[in-house]
Amino acid sequence: MRLLIAVLAYQTMHVTRRAMARATGAAWSLRRLRERVLRGGGRLVISARRMTLILAEAVAPFWAVLWPQIQTLRGASP
Repeated sequence: MRLLIAVLAYQTMHVTRRAMARATGAAWSLRRLRERVLRGGGRLVISARRMTLILAEAVAPFWAVLWPQIQTLRGASP
């Protein structure tokens, strides 16, 4: 089970890295993606039926570029 989770985590990181590279036009390594985009600070606000993720100002530009790329993957078949 741990191996399967590790494989899924790597695949998710790889797809995200490729999406970020496509969006910015620059090469991104897995380490750079993890350090600059995924480890950014933020907080989760829960109210009623809605959850809102508030990102730190430093990572917000990265997510603004990355989120449209992720949305295009939503309808893609495996």
